[in-house]
Amino acid sequence: MMKNKIAIITLASALIMSIPAAADYKEKHKRYSQRFTDTARVTFVEPVYRSVRINRPERECWDEDHTVEHRTGGGDKTAGGVIGGIIGGVAGHQVGKGRGNTAATIVGTLLGNKIGRDMADGSEERIERRVNTETVCRTVNKYVEEERLRGYRVGYRYQGRQYETFMKQRPGKRMNVRVKVVPLID
Repeated sequence: MMKNKIAIITLASALIMSIPAAADYKEKHKRYSQRFTDTARVTFVEPVYRSVRINRPERECWDEDHTVEHRTGGGDKTAGGVIGGIIGGVAGHQVGKGRGNTAATIVGTLLGNKIGRDMADGSEERIERRVNTETVCRTVNKYVEEERLRGYRVGYRYQGRQYETFMKQRPGKRMNVRVKVVPLID
């Protein structure tokens, strides 16, 4: 365990001591290096594409039929009974006299109720059906693959050597290159 700690401390010390030496080496090369631009001849240009998945929503519409029912006739038995009972009670009240007047009113009300309910029940119920057409729409995601230009793979020749690079813009017959000359210092 102690040997591992000593090895780590020794390695860390060596790294720390080498930093100034590396900086000094870089400084010497920086001092003697020269940079300039020159031109190189373009030897080939190939477009580079990439596939892109794009969502193009589309609206789809269609017609749907809906049947609507409307009921007519058939009368309301309750309303017919109430109205018939009122009319029958008034008629019975007109006919009866004395103690019989109350009995005639009650009998007239009951008979009128029965007649009114029978009349409401006797009318024929009709059902009218109508078809309504409604347009219904929804949005559907449609995905398509497209090839999009990413840039160009460019080959060029400089000082008798062939190089390649990637460029966003298409170059002409010649292109600028940055040259850095660094002397080898022993």
